[in-house]
Amino acid sequence: MKRIEIAVNQLKLGMFVSALDRPWLETPYLIEGVLIKSVEDITELARHCNYVYVDIEKSNPQSISNYAGQGTKNSSQADAVTPFHGKAVYVDRCTAEKELPTAQKAYDTTITLIDEIFECIERNTQLDIFAAQTAVESLRESVLRNADALLLLSRLKHSKQALYDNALKVSVLLLAFGRHLGLPREELSQLGLGGLLMDIGKLHLPPELLKKTTALTAKEQEIMQKHVENGEAILARTPNIPEAVAKIVSQHHEREDGDGYPRKLTANQLHNFARMAAIVDSYEDLTTARSGIKGLKPFQIIVELKNSARSGLNSVLVEQFSHCIGMFPVGSLVELNSREVAIILTHNRSQRFHPKVMVILDAKKQPYEKPFELDLKSTKPAPSGVPYEIVRDLPLGAYNIDASQYYL
Repeated sequence: MKRIEIAVNQLKLGMFVSALDRPWLETPYLIEGVLIKSVEDITELARHCNYVYVDIEKSNPQSISNYAGQGTKNSSQADAVTPFHGKAVYVDRCTAEKELPTAQKAYDTTITLIDEIFECIERNTQLDIFAAQTAVESLRESVLRNADALLLLSRLKHSKQALYDNALKVSVLLLAFGRHLGLPREELSQLGLGGLLMDIGKLHLPPELLKKTTALTAKEQEIMQKHVENGEAILARTPNIPEAVAKIVSQHHEREDGDGYPRKLTANQLHNFARMAAIVDSYEDLTTARSGIKGLKPFQIIVELKNSARSGLNSVLVEQFSHCIGMFPVGSLVELNSREVAIILTHNRSQRFHPKVMVILDAKKQPYEKPFELDLKSTKPAPSGVPYEIVRDLPLGAYNIDASQYYL
C-alpha cells in the first residue's frame, strides 16, 4: 500500500485516510479508514489528529494529483511537536515498581504538608510557600523518574480530606503533563505548585457545599465560583509566589471562548499553564460525582474533554493530555478478552495498548484469592491459546471494585 503523510488542514475531497497519527481506538471512529466526502469530515478529523496518512490507490486521482512522487511514510511516528512543547527530553529512569516506595514517601510527605499548609490558611496565617515548594520538588523528582508510580498512588489512595486528595492529584497530573510536553524542571515545579494551590480558596467556602455530590443550584454555583477570588486573596498575602502559579490559581476556570470566570478572559489572555490546569481540573471533575455524570469510562472522559475543546478548552493541549494519560489511565479498570477484569498498573511507553495489569476478577467476575500481574506486551497467551488483549475499559467502581484494596 502506497500512502502519503498530509496535515489535516491540507486534506481534500476524495482522499481516503487509511491511518492517523494515533491509534484508531483513541478516536470515536468505529472503523479504520475514512473517505473525505465533505468539509465536515475534515473538521471532525481535525478534532483528533494533526496529520494523517492518505492511501493513494483508494483516493480519487484528482485529489492527490499534487502529491505525486511523494514517498511512503510510516504511520507510527511520534506525536507532533506543538508550540506548547519544551526542549527537555525525559525517559523513565526506573520501573514504576521500583519507584513506588519512594513515590509513597513523597505522597505521604506531601499530604502531611498540605494538612499543615491548609490549617495555616484556615487560621488566616501566612502560607508557608517554602514548605509547599519542598513538597512539590519531591513529587517532581518522582514523576521524572517514572510518572506511573505517583499517578497510581494519587488515583487510588485517599486521605482524611477530599480537598487534600484533589490538590495532590491535580499537582501530580500537571507534573506528568509538563513532563510529557518536555518542559524544563523549573517550569515543572511551577506547574506542580500551581496544582497544589489551585483550589486553595475553597478552604473559605461552606464545608457542606464542598461535600455536596449532586448538581449545584445557581446560587450554590455563584458561591462556589468565589473560591478563585479567595485563592487570589490568599496568594496576595504571600511573598515570593511565582507569577505562573498565581495565573494558574486565577485563570484555571477561564475558557478560550471567554465563557469562563471570574473575568471572562479569552484565548490570547490566558497563561499556558492556566490552560493546562483547566484541562486537568475538567478531567478530575469528570472522574468524580461533582460533574453530575457518574460511571463514565476513561475513553468517554477523553471524548467529553475533546468536546469541550470545541470552544472552552485548548484543543491542542487536550490532545496532548490524552496522549499523556493514555487510552487506559493508570489505576483504571479494564476487561480482557478472557473476560477477566484487571487494574492498569503501568504503561508500556512504546505500546500503549499493552500495559502491565493486575488481574483481580475471573471470567465469572468473581475475585481471585490471589490477584496476579500480567505484562500484556510480553506475557504468554491465555489458557485458551489466544494472546491477552484489552477489549474494553470500565467505569470507576465497576462490579463494586475498590481498586485501592487490591494494590495499596
